[in-house]
Amino acid sequence: MRHTVCPSGAFSSALRGAFLAALAAGLALAPAAPALGALGATQGTELWGGPGAKGAGTNALFDTNVYVTGASPATGTVEFWQAGLVVAGVTFSIPARGTNVVAAPAALDGKGAFLVRVRADAPVSAWTETYNDTASGRFGLSIGAFGNSEFLNPGDEASGGGADASTSTAPGRARTNVGLLCSGNGTETCQVEVAAFDAGALLAAATIPAGPGAAAQQSLAALLPETAEKSALSLRFRVLAGAAQPYAIRNDNQTSDATQIPLAVTRGAFSTAPRIDSYTLTPTTGCAPLTVTAEWATTGATKVTISGVSGDLPPSGSKTFTVTSTQDVVLTAIAASGASSSQVLHVTLTAPANPATPSPASATVLVGTPVEGFLPSNIGPVTVAFTTQESTGSTFTVSANRYTYTAGSTAGTDVVTLTTTGACGDVTTTFTATVVTTIPVGPPIVNSFTAEPALGCAPANILLSWSTENVVYVEIPGVPTLRPLPANGAIGVVLNVPTTFTLKAYNAAGTYLEATLSVPVDLQAYYPVIDPTVNNQIWKKGSVVSVSVTGVPDPSLLRIVTSKNSSGGSFLAGGVPGQFVYRAGPIQGQDIYRVFYTNGCGATYAEFKATVVP
Repeated sequence: MRHTVCPSGAFSSALRGAFLAALAAGLALAPAAPALGALGATQGTELWGGPGAKGAGTNALFDTNVYVTGASPATGTVEFWQAGLVVAGVTFSIPARGTNVVAAPAALDGKGAFLVRVRADAPVSAWTETYNDTASGRFGLSIGAFGNSEFLNPGDEASGGGADASTSTAPGRARTNVGLLCSGNGTETCQVEVAAFDAGALLAAATIPAGPGAAAQQSLAALLPETAEKSALSLRFRVLAGAAQPYAIRNDNQTSDATQIPLAVTRGAFSTAPRIDSYTLTPTTGCAPLTVTAEWATTGATKVTISGVSGDLPPSGSKTFTVTSTQDVVLTAIAASGASSSQVLHVTLTAPANPATPSPASATVLVGTPVEGFLPSNIGPVTVAFTTQESTGSTFTVSANRYTYTAGSTAGTDVVTLTTTGACGDVTTTFTATVVTTIPVGPPIVNSFTAEPALGCAPANILLSWSTENVVYVEIPGVPTLRPLPANGAIGVVLNVPTTFTLKAYNAAGTYLEATLSVPVDLQAYYPVIDPTVNNQIWKKGSVVSVSVTGVPDPSLLRIVTSKNSSGGSFLAGGVPGQFVYRAGPIQGQDIYRVFYTNGCGATYAEFKATVVP
């Protein structure tokens, strides 16, 4: 229950002035909460109240008592917080229907405004009375304690009317003080924007900060000079950061009553997202790798991040970094509340020419015999030149994406350089042939047997390549060919189903060695499905959620990519393929994770989204 205590009748203007001056200095404060009726006192095992004061003022002595009561027996502690620290603690015990009055300890004398936290082993209600004793009597303001859930969070708003920003002590006028209590349970500095309206028109707005476990207050006229000497004003409090309880006190000059202005609360009334004032990238086009400089300026952000750049960056500044591919470069501005805003700029890079990498890229060749192979299909014109040519009369020709090397009449090493030219310069690769007069009669060796691509989507065009030693020719059963395959070479096949190939490599004595290669072929792309009962939901900070992903034949191929992580949470694989665990972080915001599935028919993904609230 909240009430004002004052003696009846008139009293001296000197005492009235002392009382009002004390209130303006922050010695009698009241928290803002939704207006409570006579039966609306908050009950709980943890309550917050105040602020209070203890010490001497002008012609008066100020003190605060904490009243604790409950329907059941209870024991607990009243903690007195000042500037974020517990200055003192007093234990209490009450019987059923009992009341304990806890006086502010001497350790708080002269330390300024303080908060009160009441902790009990059973639900209790509590209120504080901050009063001043004078020769003419006692004048005070009573304030009901409130629970943790009544603190407002970033994005919440409280409004009320009847403020008077008079600086006069004349009867009929009033002084209004505005301020906030910042929860001692948090670690974030609270920020509350105070705006004043006259007949619906905005006069001005300003921000009041307070650290965790602290109170902050100013007179309305001092905080917003535009309100000076105006009355019947409406006030709007917006919580920008932290868990805060804003309040407004009207100190009447005629009666000396200190009255809390009731404030109506609207949760989630506005966005606390910061504003990106400017964002540029220079240059935005060029050849890879490209060195670019980002410059930015924000309002309301505590830090920014840039995709592709590690670490947090200041709210305004510049950063030079390297971009290696065409991409969106995303600047994300993050407020103290965890809310964020993003802006995207696109960097277009001219890709280097694709190298004409031969397959195979090397071979041991008998004099006068050819080696046939393939070049990539996505290349432009190719220039061919012998860098080293020790085999007399050897040749290297290219036709479309096939090449033929024919060894000369003498032994030696040939190195052929293949060059492709693009807008960003030349790209070279090589083919090396070791020409011999006889193939050694040794055990056949298979150095490599590969498929490109390694998996496909039916019908899949696959290039089989191999490299051997001490081998005269090879066979691959099931691969149609009109002539024996060379010891080193490549051949294309079209696959509609997964296929396993066996390579038989024969030496000069007719002995062969086998090597096998399995090529997976998929019939279609598969799309992950995230359990809809947990996806796109609202979760409290620290929540742990089990997430099932179905719709794919092999859940072990699922991979996670973080798209947005405003809360500082995590999304990790569980102990069983297809099972994941989402943990909401400690910051209010939105998290987005993409679950990818990749097979021969391409990559697909589904998004898991979570909105994290206090």
